[in-house]
Amino acid sequence: MPAATALAQASPPARAAEPSRQAERRPNILFILVDDMGFGDLSVMGNKKVATPNIDRLAKDGVLLTKFYDAAPICSSSRAGFLTGRFPADVGFVGITGARARNAEIGQVDWLDPKLPTIARLLQQNGYKTAHIGKWHLGGGRDIGDAPWPKAYGFDKSFTTFEGLGPRVLVSDEERFLAQQSDKLGEGPRFWEIKTNLTGLYADMTVDFVAQNSQKPWFVNLWLNDIHDPWAPDDESLSDVMGKGDSSDDDRMLASLVKMDKTLGRLIERLDQMGEMDNTLVLFTSDNGPSSLARYHERGETAPGSTEGLRGRKFSLYEGGIRQPLIMHWRGHMKAGTRDEQTVAQGVDLLPTFASIIGARKPAGSAGIDLSPALQGQPVAQRPDLFWAYGKEGRPMLGKPSQAIDVSPRFAVREGDWKLLANDGGADVELYNLARDPMEKQDLAAGEPEVRGRLLAKLKKWLAQLPE
Repeated sequence: MPAATALAQASPPARAAEPSRQAERRPNILFILVDDMGFGDLSVMGNKKVATPNIDRLAKDGVLLTKFYDAAPICSSSRAGFLTGRFPADVGFVGITGARARNAEIGQVDWLDPKLPTIARLLQQNGYKTAHIGKWHLGGGRDIGDAPWPKAYGFDKSFTTFEGLGPRVLVSDEERFLAQQSDKLGEGPRFWEIKTNLTGLYADMTVDFVAQNSQKPWFVNLWLNDIHDPWAPDDESLSDVMGKGDSSDDDRMLASLVKMDKTLGRLIERLDQMGEMDNTLVLFTSDNGPSSLARYHERGETAPGSTEGLRGRKFSLYEGGIRQPLIMHWRGHMKAGTRDEQTVAQGVDLLPTFASIIGARKPAGSAGIDLSPALQGQPVAQRPDLFWAYGKEGRPMLGKPSQAIDVSPRFAVREGDWKLLANDGGADVELYNLARDPMEKQDLAAGEPEVRGRLLAKLKKWLAQLPE
């Protein structure tokens, strides 16, 4: 029986959770990370082309942060920030984990150091059963077959794709060359499947893991790749949205988005039927902004994926490349219906937030802050500065957006409402006040010399302490 079909099987109505068991437990945690979703792709964030009712429901019944930032404008580095609670460049992540020679050329480590504190290890050490299911991209794949498996980072169970090692699925119809490289590496059992079935497969695995570990608190890292091009919707989803996009590529992206929403809706419904949603904290966001390949702009077309007017896309440190919605839903433990447009948060904040919620100490070296007050409808007013690096000083430039207006300097710092960007050695400085100019249209570097000097000094100091 296909995975998505199995998940959709009819079940009894949702039942109440067992009060005695749930009351004494810390929350289960389900972290859903999408790949290459734009700031405006969800209908709750402004998408008028198609609806995402199931994800929207989590946002409308939960807490939605609209000033949440990825720790990088590219997947591997962004994921390192989420998992470790540290700025990615501080742990050697400045791009993606690619082939060994390319990693050496750009100054990118081949894999995440397994000795680092991680969300999974923190939770595992505090009695959680932990699973990583879905895309990894923190080491393993291409020509790297000696990277640690995800279980080395605190996961009791792992199942990934061709961008990781250990038990995994190899995509047979899209990016097959990467899957074939992965297959040659060995390092774990693997099988082949078409891309459109992956999220259904991952959702079924999540249900199975929860069912087997329901007597303990559990954590699932559910990292999806539906919205990463090339898109592979099924015929039914594509038929439902045909003509609603601005191009055939847009139709395919929108169909993939709608199918993902339906599959996640069935997953949440199934967890509710199992009595798990009464004590499960669900988080939903994306790893970076939408793709901007040159071919999407041919014939004057617009690239699929919406930044809702924000400048920049994937590969860019402008807002459209790194800003995302963050949805948090924890029934009975939140101020439902909160749309928080004040809290400035970043991927590094998840680890300290989880530590606070379970009553554990935040690991030393974490750059993030506790976001749990935002769950109660209390915006977090103050935070330390945020830093970004896309690349490494003195090393080759990385991939960039195809449209010149989206190409940003490769380092950035945010202090309050001020954001400064610069290239190697402090060159090409740009300065924006995001409260007044969220679209980053008015560069104030020349007109605000005191702010420019202060933020540039902070950025240079941070860059100087990064590992060689």
